[in-house]
Amino acid sequence: MTPPTTRRSFLKRATLAGAAFALGSCRAPAEVAASAGLPYTAQEITARLGISMAVYQKERLGARHVAAVRAAGISHIELIMIPQRFDLHDRAQVSEVLRECRRQKVTIVSVHGNLQRKYNDPDDEKRRAAVAHLLDEIRFAEEAGAGVLVAHFGTNDQSRKTVTELLEKTRDLGIRLTVENMRGSLRPYAAFVDKIGSKRFGMTVDIGHIRDADGLNPLVKQGRAGEVFAQGGRRVWHLHLHDTFRLETKPDHRPPMHPDGIIEWGEVFAALKAIDYRGVFLFEDGRGEEPEQWVRLTAAFPKNFVARYGR
Repeated sequence: MTPPTTRRSFLKRATLAGAAFALGSCRAPAEVAASAGLPYTAQEITARLGISMAVYQKERLGARHVAAVRAAGISHIELIMIPQRFDLHDRAQVSEVLRECRRQKVTIVSVHGNLQRKYNDPDDEKRRAAVAHLLDEIRFAEEAGAGVLVAHFGTNDQSRKTVTELLEKTRDLGIRLTVENMRGSLRPYAAFVDKIGSKRFGMTVDIGHIRDADGLNPLVKQGRAGEVFAQGGRRVWHLHLHDTFRLETKPDHRPPMHPDGIIEWGEVFAALKAIDYRGVFLFEDGRGEEPEQWVRLTAAFPKNFVARYGR
């Protein structure tokens, strides 16, 4: 199915060399990407490609899942704290997963805090209890070698208390904390990061949560990605990427380059290049449906990206 939005503006930047490849040149996709003015080559994307283990959120996470991701060619993962699926207090499970990561040379780049806890609860006793649990997850993330902790902190005064307390309690750790944006604009989250004012606190941008005033994701619209990511700029340390459909008929948070997907990937990656994003290109599944398809399409994203935008 052809996406309803046009990629004309991005394709105008293709050079004659890119066109020659489309007509049968023997040059490799990475060379074509460079000559076509694409923001990244297939090799560059592959080297920074990651996937959230939320893709297996309907199963107990184990060594076989790490092995499956690595077999697909993905070497960076995010662990999500869903106690029924991955319990950091289950030392046997933790040892199994970390051991397989070492064996497969898979890097745990990030840990996502428990989605069920409210870190900005107006009841301060409940908020402090959530903070205590998250502190355990941060310490685990450090143990696992992750560089980023992702949490739905929110942006209100209670959020500020939580983040400030956690930064103080983890001041001797190397891990950085990030706030994930929820529905709406990135602007409130950028302002919140600035308000905290710590070198260890930034943003995780989930592209499926961004909305314009009309309720639509601006990243399905031509010419909007640069403006959207500029709102986060240097504060963007981590990503949750996924495709989207026409939301009145199908759900969001779908595998990248899905045949029915409508995200303007060329413009998204050009925008990431423009803000000098240096993190992992991490894809996140929100439902745990069809994990094999998710892993396959995520692994194929670099070559599919160049195939779509490099001609």
